[in-house]
Amino acid sequence: MAAPGAAGMAVVSSLLLLAALSSSLCSAGTLNARPAFPVQTGQIQPSAQNSKQPGRRVMNPAFANAGRTPGLEIWRIENFEPVAYSKNNFGKFYTGDSFIVLNTIENKKDKKLSWDVHFWLGSETSTDEAGAAAILTVQLDDLLNGGPVQHREVQDHESQLFLGYFKNGIRYEQGGVGTGFKHVQTNSQGEKRLFQVKGKRNVRVRQVNLSVSSMNKGDCFILDAGSDIYVYVGSLAKRVEKLKAISAANQIRDQDHNGRARVQIIDDFSTDSDKQKFFDVLGSGSADQVPEESTAEEDGAFERTDAAAVSLYKISDASGKLQVETIGQKPLTQAMLDSHECFILDTGSGIFVWVGKGATQMEKTNAMTKAQDFLSSKKYPAWTQIHRIVEGAESAPFKQYFATWRDVGMAHTRLIRSALDIGSDESLELDEIDAVITQLKKSGGRAIGFMPDHGQNSIETITQYVAKSGSDEVQANTFSFDENLSLLGFGSYVLTYNYEANNGDKGFVTYVWQGVNAPAAARKRAFKEGLARAESKKGLLVVANQDHEPRHFYKIFKGKLLTSYTALPVTAQLFRIRGTVESDIHASEVPADSSSLASGDAFALLSGKSHKIYVWNGLGASAFEKKAAVDRFSTYWDDVEIEQVEEGAEPEEFWDELNGEGQYDRSLGDLGAPLLESRLFHCRVSSGGFLRVEEVARYEQEDLDSDDVMLLDGGDEIYLWVGSGASVDENERILDMAKHYIRLEPTARSINTVSIIRVPQGKEPNVFKRMFPAWDERYWKNLLTYEDIKRQVIEANNEV
Repeated sequence: MAAPGAAGMAVVSSLLLLAALSSSLCSAGTLNARPAFPVQTGQIQPSAQNSKQPGRRVMNPAFANAGRTPGLEIWRIENFEPVAYSKNNFGKFYTGDSFIVLNTIENKKDKKLSWDVHFWLGSETSTDEAGAAAILTVQLDDLLNGGPVQHREVQDHESQLFLGYFKNGIRYEQGGVGTGFKHVQTNSQGEKRLFQVKGKRNVRVRQVNLSVSSMNKGDCFILDAGSDIYVYVGSLAKRVEKLKAISAANQIRDQDHNGRARVQIIDDFSTDSDKQKFFDVLGSGSADQVPEESTAEEDGAFERTDAAAVSLYKISDASGKLQVETIGQKPLTQAMLDSHECFILDTGSGIFVWVGKGATQMEKTNAMTKAQDFLSSKKYPAWTQIHRIVEGAESAPFKQYFATWRDVGMAHTRLIRSALDIGSDESLELDEIDAVITQLKKSGGRAIGFMPDHGQNSIETITQYVAKSGSDEVQANTFSFDENLSLLGFGSYVLTYNYEANNGDKGFVTYVWQGVNAPAAARKRAFKEGLARAESKKGLLVVANQDHEPRHFYKIFKGKLLTSYTALPVTAQLFRIRGTVESDIHASEVPADSSSLASGDAFALLSGKSHKIYVWNGLGASAFEKKAAVDRFSTYWDDVEIEQVEEGAEPEEFWDELNGEGQYDRSLGDLGAPLLESRLFHCRVSSGGFLRVEEVARYEQEDLDSDDVMLLDGGDEIYLWVGSGASVDENERILDMAKHYIRLEPTARSINTVSIIRVPQGKEPNVFKRMFPAWDERYWKNLLTYEDIKRQVIEANNEV
């Protein structure tokens, strides 16, 4: 379907402008002004019980019990009134209508409720119906004390959150309810209809022309012929797509035919006569005439414009009139938001309206209207998504646009519990967690959540990949582990480790360490060899980058790891020695300049001129960091001279080696970027060879698609979960998928600052499982197969 045509921008404008108008009328008490359509029972009018408060809003009776219990509620706008939509029809939307969808969620721990309210606009809905939906949505929001997060949804461009409510997908039906302004006939039951089933996890079922030319081999199609409903399975369709198509057909049977139709499945196992019968009923074509797989882009693809274009604007009436002021562009910080104001976050591909708790009524009322202005002023498509959120209920997609973010909810995120090995039943104070996180962020390495064990076992093998002198050829050198081993930045390394956790979780980890100066050929060869080794051992693969290694990587070196850029110092080398405990101490080379020093750590300065090593002890360095610096470098050279230097008592020759005394970090550590909630994305390679990534909102284990690759964003660690049915091409391109995702998402991360972790289906470590609300070890074993579903369909047909 195309974006709204006749309704188009007018529909969008009505939705937001009328919502703003209704609130402003109520707050000002100007109730004699007439809206653009008749005021119906339960809409904005003086309260008979509160005549002294003419601005008070009377709630529509249809909303009497809205949002009180967890679950989904839907209202269809009929004659400008909200009419409760039958649960049997959930997922079926009419192109000529507007709907209000409320999802209520209960926090399992404190039993508190939260809400998302969506107003959905069909491509042919009238301006009047959209306006009615707007005012009624304001009522619903007021009923819930302004708590819901509001989302605007336009047909064919719905958010993944919205689509995720409907497990059998959403279906667009032609027509709509009669309104007095626009009367639309619904499809008669005797009319044949052909639907295309598009998508995987979140499915859209679109009506298409009754012709073989509307079909393709990559998708599934449903032909509703009344007493028989045919599911045509494209020869290139995957298992999940087949199952979704059958579920959609069952829903059409139950919703449109009261369960009294037979579902017939036509696939590669069907006879030629059964296949031809489908096309005879369709009215044209044959199986040989079905076009090849479509290369058209899917509407649900996760795409963003240039993240650098992200801008924050403040909406304020402090001057006496409402004004919009530019606050800044990326990088943004949480401190830019003010509880007494409203803000617009323009991401370039969507708009967030943030409402501060102390904002004035005028600011709250008109914030959405100002956001609407961006659609026209910046020439954004009419279907551009707009989300309204209130302070304290910010979503992860909103927070990711800010370089720093802190809130109390962080104390209970799955990520932090995984990082600190905190059980879900334990409750810790925020300050307690902050203290631990501060120490880990300061000295413990990156990807602190990835700790499959405590690094107590031994590294099995190490292979170094370096470019041969004067050529592009890569040389591989395999050797045994030596505790005095140095990893050199001009090479790449592959290490294999056998992990064994206290809870019995065990397996293999293959690390691919990429030096900052390693040539592309060495990086590529190391990744290829590492992937092959991980697959042969049916274990995990971790791509770690120099200076951004996971904490677990340090632990397996037992506090002896040293990484450098060069093999030998020409003039001077400076190493930073840091750790949280003796087992994760690591020494990493930093530029030999005084600006590289930090008071919170110990450093070793290697003088190439005097063959002398200075151990510099920062004021905040721990005793074991100071000791580790001496122990590690006392044997670095034969007959080396070690001189310990305390911060503030450095000799002149020490500064001479570091280009003179200068400014450096004298703080004793800071929290750094926060850990946000983990997020799940579905990845695949399209038929045209393009990478596609789309988010799975409020994910669970069942959202892991065994046909494809899933990306779990854990902050410093990016997990690539490879389903058992993923193609060879998808498996080999997991690193490309991670790069594609990082390039599109708006945080300050780069592919060189995160750890990429490949997790094969069935070999998930506990740290991965803990980032899901629940985990069932037998989930995939108990999952119904395509053949099981076909048998169920046959049994259901026998009962018709």
